[in-house]
Formats: sequence, structure tokens, C-alpha cells
Amino acid sequence: MTTSITIRTLQCAGFAVAAALVSACGGGSSGTASTNASANANATYAAEIRRTSFGIPHIKADDEASLGYGIGYAYAEDNFCLLANEILTVNGERSKHFGAEGSSSDSPILQKDNLTSDYFFRLVNDDETIAAAWQKQPAEVQALVKGYTAGVNDYLEKTGAANLPDACRNGAWVRAIGERDVMKLMRRAALANSSAAFMDGFVTARPPAPGKLAVSSANPVAPKALPRRVTASNALALGRDATDNGKGMLLGQPHLPWADTFRFYQLHLTIPGKLDVMGATLPGLPIVGIGFTRNFAWSHTTDTSAHYTLYALRLDDKNPTRYMVDGQAIDMTRKTVSIDVKGADGKVVRQSREFYGTRFGPVVVFPEAGLEWSGTAAYAIRDANADNHRAIEQWYAMNRATSLAELQSVNARVVGNPWNNTIAADKDGNTLYMNVSPIPNLDETKLASCMPEPYRAHADNGMFVLAGDTSRCDWDSDAQAPQQGIIAGSRLPTLARNDYVHNSNDSAWLANPAAPLTGFSPVVSRENTPQSMRTRFGLAELQSRLGTGQQGRRMTQQALQDMALGNRIYLAQLVMDDVLALCRRGGEDGPPEFAAGCNRLANWDRTADLDTNIGYLYFMGMMMRAMDNPAVWAVPFDPKDPRHTPRGLKHDEPAVAAILRNALVAAVQDANRLGWSLDARLGDIQVSHRGGKTIPVHGGIDGLGIYNVVIGHPMQDGTLEAVSGTSYVQSVAFDDAGPRANALLAYSQSANPGSAHHADQTERFSRKQWIALPFSEAEIAADPGYRTMTVNRRNRTIKAQ
Repeated sequence: MTTSITIRTLQCAGFAVAAALVSACGGGSSGTASTNASANANATYAAEIRRTSFGIPHIKADDEASLGYGIGYAYAEDNFCLLANEILTVNGERSKHFGAEGSSSDSPILQKDNLTSDYFFRLVNDDETIAAAWQKQPAEVQALVKGYTAGVNDYLEKTGAANLPDACRNGAWVRAIGERDVMKLMRRAALANSSAAFMDGFVTARPPAPGKLAVSSANPVAPKALPRRVTASNALALGRDATDNGKGMLLGQPHLPWADTFRFYQLHLTIPGKLDVMGATLPGLPIVGIGFTRNFAWSHTTDTSAHYTLYALRLDDKNPTRYMVDGQAIDMTRKTVSIDVKGADGKVVRQSREFYGTRFGPVVVFPEAGLEWSGTAAYAIRDANADNHRAIEQWYAMNRATSLAELQSVNARVVGNPWNNTIAADKDGNTLYMNVSPIPNLDETKLASCMPEPYRAHADNGMFVLAGDTSRCDWDSDAQAPQQGIIAGSRLPTLARNDYVHNSNDSAWLANPAAPLTGFSPVVSRENTPQSMRTRFGLAELQSRLGTGQQGRRMTQQALQDMALGNRIYLAQLVMDDVLALCRRGGEDGPPEFAAGCNRLANWDRTADLDTNIGYLYFMGMMMRAMDNPAVWAVPFDPKDPRHTPRGLKHDEPAVAAILRNALVAAVQDANRLGWSLDARLGDIQVSHRGGKTIPVHGGIDGLGIYNVVIGHPMQDGTLEAVSGTSYVQSVAFDDAGPRANALLAYSQSANPGSAHHADQTERFSRKQWIALPFSEAEIAADPGYRTMTVNRRNRTIKAQ
């Protein structure tokens, strides 16, 4: 089926949108007139959008502007309401339309009240910062973004607000978008694992009242109370010495929230002779973030590097808004941020809040870690990603790379990937690991001398609090770095191998245990530390499947896919024999929950598959209570044997046995409160509700050593709604004909419940039925779902309002 759509003349004032479009063409954060989109005037765009099964668009154009146009149009067809919602968020306008108490996200993991979210994004996405971000984009990126916004806006004009999906139909908050909106979306992604983790602390930071100036700072030692990251992943690249055909192979398995900000979207982008890349991207980003080309494939995992530091400020004893540096008192800067808030009566009122800044960055508080603003101390955050405007540039350079060597080169040069490791494999059987992202330039010597003693416990968990009363503790300059105060990409951990590289959110240290990456500053990578259960599972699987020094034991693409979705629980391998020994020894005189738990655990298959019994959920509840206590381990962590320790349980010691019994009883009691039957299967409990369907979802929680992480949120009906975990999972192998890519998008391509592609891949994910991705022209044309349309625009005029 072929359709042609031509949109000729469009003015913002003529959009069929219910609201008055005050800043319709630019997404201005202050409601002032915007000239942001005026650069699109008289632009000509043309793109071909060919869709294959499951709604995946293959977008072809002659240049970046037209490619962006096709991306924006296709994305809007599938996810316009999601995009409009995210743009409302990053502009700090949620309270105006939905009130202060509403949620800024559909995902319980990302949830913030609208008021907090609005103040934060108005502060970090101020007009000056966004203008600077736009000016720093290379011409090709600017063309992509301009085309993208034009494509989204033309979809809106063609469709009309009254015909949008239910989630945003006739919404007063629906409007055309501009380049500044995309810059704000880019910054939201960049700050996700740094400043955004302190969102509450930005908004609640207040100087103490005058009568409390003598109050001393709270005790800062609370090392487990650290900002929680919401991103994780597995990635494994296999080289010629490890694959069945001697070519490269890659598994990428991001674990991200299933809604809004981090919701992946599959796409294939082509500019003939210049670009041919397929994979997935995030809302508002006109590139492929994780994917493959004809020559190589790559994925990302969240790194452990520090992308910010906090500075402990010594305050003027007479004024808590003055801080001391090198013996001189400096006034904090003050910035008033105002937002509109809709009240319960429907009236919109203006609210304002004052924020304080320092030479390092904004003042924040983090009470969970004892970091509060007192009469003597305050804390400021310096965030490397606050000045990183290179994320789209970085990924577009990766999309265009023609070899693994070029992939390494553009990452080392741009250093724009905000908080990820990159793991890649190519068609010639080479692999590459890179821990390259914006990281403060602080060597181990400076850290040791600049971290006051009370804050050293935080450093062990990755949060560095430095002395702010001396310029000696400023980040160092690196002439080779693209940004002031960060480490040059060429100095960050990189490893090339012919066998494999691997990461599951641990440091760079054991990307391949045969070649440990050592000697880096703790802000970059830590060594001799316990490894996650997922890391240990991956390394154990590789050792088992490949062996040591044996010929002929090679990995297949099917083996990679089995690792990804096999749902084996690595922790069970380490402790279940001990748990069952505990059960055999002492259940008759205990509470009935202990006996019930032991009964189901004895029959548990040690996986998190759909048919697994409730023993998995008992094991999960039990071990998540017990395993953080170092006393329970029979063999404690040994830095000389990080792949195999800790392991086993001291189940025969009375004190440990009591801890384990109580943990199991509590887990069974939790299940009973939620109404779970003793005979329930995981597939009866863990589900995804999509478009009127209830789809069972396999997978287990992080911490248990399962590759297929799935996090379920308790619902009123007693089910666990899958809200995070495995999202876009891809396995890519190469042969003489090119890439062979299989993938699944766990929550499907469209967020619109009315779409045919809202649940189709979720059902495939539930059945573990991978999808072969068509990449070559012949494969695309032969796909049974093939359809195509051409979208173009000439002589468009945009008038700023």
C-alpha cells in the first residue's frame, strides 16, 4: 500500500488546537514570544516512510533535514501524546494544566509530583542554557532537529487536536514544538542519573530561618542512602574467538522504565551513501541510540562512574547564604523561578520559589544522607552533564561510523554519551568496551586530600563530597577534553578483545577478567569490589559455554538469546541448597508460613519463567531481606575471587538461621497480604495490562542475578504490573550477507492503546518469540507487513506568536 501526503502551507495561528498557542512554535519556557522555529520557514522536506511488521518504520531521505522530518512524522503517528506529555514536563508546565499534586510520569519508578518537577525543569532548562545548547549543535544535528520538529508539527496539523488519541485529544496543553523542546528533552535524558536524582533536593533547599543559624549540620554519614538510579542494562559482545562463525555477535538488554521518558522506539534510518542504521531511540531524539549497521552493532549499560560531585560549603557564621572559598566570603546567587499552578477550583495562580547558586552549581539538600542546609554548612552540586550538550551529536556520529575503530574514535573525541558504557562487536570478529562519558577530572590523590573524613563513607558507594572552601579541590582542566573539568575520552577505560567484553552495571574493572582494567581514579572505575549478581551470572555463563583453552566451544546467536530470556536465577545456584537444608532442619515448630514457604521452594525450578511456582516470589522476598547482611554468607567476598564470592549461607549458625527463617516468613506474609494463592504461577501475578489485554510477563527483580530484569508494581487487583526492566532487547550476529538481527520491544511500539502496535510485541515477549528485523532493501520489501508512504512539505511558513 502506498500513500502520498503533501502539506503546503501552515501557520501556527491556524493549528486546530483547543488552547491558545502562545508559544506554539517554540516551546518557550517562560511563555514569551518565541523565534525558535523561524529557521524552518520556507524549508523543503521529503522522506519515505516504509513500515514493516509490528509498525517498525524504515525512514529514507536525501539529507539530515528530511530524515529528521520523516522521523518526527513517524514518531508522532505512533506516540504523539507521549511526546506532548514529555514536552510539557521538560518545560515545567504540568502544574498549570494538571495541578500541583499530579504525577509527572506514568511510571511509579520515575514518579514526581508536578510542582517539584516543574520547578526543577524550569531551573535546569532556563532560556539561556537552552539557547547555548542549540548554538553548540553541529549543522547536521541542527538540520535533523529542525526536520524532526517540522515532521511532528505537520502530523499535528494534518490530524487536528480533535482527532488525536484519547490521552491528549483536544488537550489545552497540546501545541506545536520547536528546537528548544528537543534540547530540553536531550537535557532531561542527560541529567537523569545525576542532577535529576536530586530533584527533590533542588526544590526543597532553603537557608535556615534566622533563629536557627547556630544549628550545626546534620550527621552526614548515611552511606546507604544514595540517589537511586532508574537505569540498568546487560550487554555482551563476542568476537571471533568465541562465536560459531568467527564473526562478531552482540547482545544488548537495557533495563529501563516502560513509560514516558525512557520508552524506546524502534526505527531504521537511511541517507543513501551516508547513513544506514537500525535500532531504537528515546522520545524526541532523532537518532538511533542502541542498534546496528552493516558493519557493527552496539549497546549501552549504565556505568558506575561519577558524573557529578557535591561540594560541602563552609558558611559565613553570620549569613547562611554566604560561603567561604580560600578565605574569602562569596554571596550565593539567587534566582526566582515562577510557575503557574491550577488549583482544585480550576483557577490558575502564579507561584514562585527562590533558588540559590554557587560557583560550583545549585545548592541542594539530601536529608536521606544527612546532607542538609544548616547555619554552618550547605551543599552544592557540580554536574558534568549540566554542560554536556553533545548527546545527539555523539549518537549521530556513532550512527554514521563505518567501523569499530571509528566508533571508538568519535566517542573519545565527543565524550557526549551522558552516563553509559558502550559495548560493541563488528562483522570481522572484533569487540570493544568503552567507559567513555563526561566524568569529573579528579585523580585519586586529589580525592584523598579533598574529601573530609565524615563523607568518605559516601565515596565507597559512588557519591563524592568534596571540600568547597578551597579552590584546590576544583575539578582539573584537561586540554584534550571537549568540556571544562572533565576527563578526555582517550584517558578513560577502553578494551578491545577477540573473545568478549561484558558489562552489567559494574565498573570497568572486569569487562573481561582476562584483562582487568585497573589504575583509574575512583570517580571513573573501582576495582576489588563485589560484583553484581547479574555480572557474575554473565561471566559464569560465558565460562560454562566457552570453557577455558578448549577449541570448538563457541557461542551461537540462539545461546545469546537464551542468556537474555532464559530467566535463570543465579543467586539460586549459590544458596538454594542451603535454604532447603535450613527447611529440612527446622520447620515443624515454626510458624505455618515457614512450612508453606519451604514447601513451595522445594518445588521451585529456580527460574522466573511464566510457569514457575510462587516459590520464586518467596525466594525473592526472603533473599532481598537477608542478603545485604554480610553475616549470612558462608564464603564472604574475596577481591581475589570476585566472580565466585560471596556464596553460600551460614544456615547452620543459629543467628543466621533465625535471620533466614524470619525473612522467609515475612516474604510469605507479604504474599498472603497481596492475596497470592499458594498454587499461583508467576504468569498469573506478574502482568502487563495493554489495550484491554492482560499479558503475563516473565522475568525477575534485579539483585537476584537474572539477565531478564522485570520490576512489578503492586496493583489493587493483586497483580504486579510490569513497569520497568528489559525494554528493547537485541541480538545481532553477522554473516557474509550482513547483520542478522533479532529483537523485541517488551512494551511494543506505540503508547496509544488504540494502536495495532500497542501490545503485539508484548505478546511476543511473553512467549519469547523474537522478531527478525528486516534490514536490507530486499528484506524490507519482502516483509509481510510492508507498506510505504511519502511525506513532504514545500513552502511552509511559520509565524511566531
